[in-house]
Amino acid sequence: MKRILVTGASKGIGKAIAIDLGKAGYHVILHYHSDQKGAKEALEIIQATGGEGDLLQFNISEQEKTKLILDQYIENNGAFYGVVNNAGIIRDNAFPALSNDDWNDVIHTNLDGFFNVIQPCIMPMVRMKKGGRIITMSSVSGIMGNRGQVNYSASKAGIIWATKALAVELASRNITVNGIAPGMVETD
Repeated sequence: MKRILVTGASKGIGKAIAIDLGKAGYHVILHYHSDQKGAKEALEIIQATGGEGDLLQFNISEQEKTKLILDQYIENNGAFYGVVNNAGIIRDNAFPALSNDDWNDVIHTNLDGFFNVIQPCIMPMVRMKKGGRIITMSSVSGIMGNRGQVNYSASKAGIIWATKALAVELASRNITVNGIAPGMVETD
């Protein structure tokens, strides 16, 4: 069964993606940072429809811990067929009022999280020689910018261009890399 990691799978878009992938027959690895209840609920929905999955808890902005947890999971279970890099945060404020923490937390979580999650998964996918799929979640704010979201727009624009570059890099390995840039979505 093909395994797909979905980051930020405890709520919102990530939870919906994880549930749909589970219903489609994939073994879903539901990542969460702090909302264990939401991740367990999503896993229970997947299992109730005959699907399979696992929970993984870590903070995607913590590079070494993220790599350690992903390396251990892959070593014990095999490479992921797919990664949906969805987890992210938002800290909106007018640029002059942004604190250092507002800037750093958003950049470290959203943009560094792209590297921290996807990079440890690549070589196992390549060695699997069955291709693979990577989906990154950006935002329309990364395409056109948005008032009060300089930090968020910067992080999401970085994800867009990193996705494009990674797609070129992995195309010869039959690993596709695509980005989604939704606008406003009704979530909790």
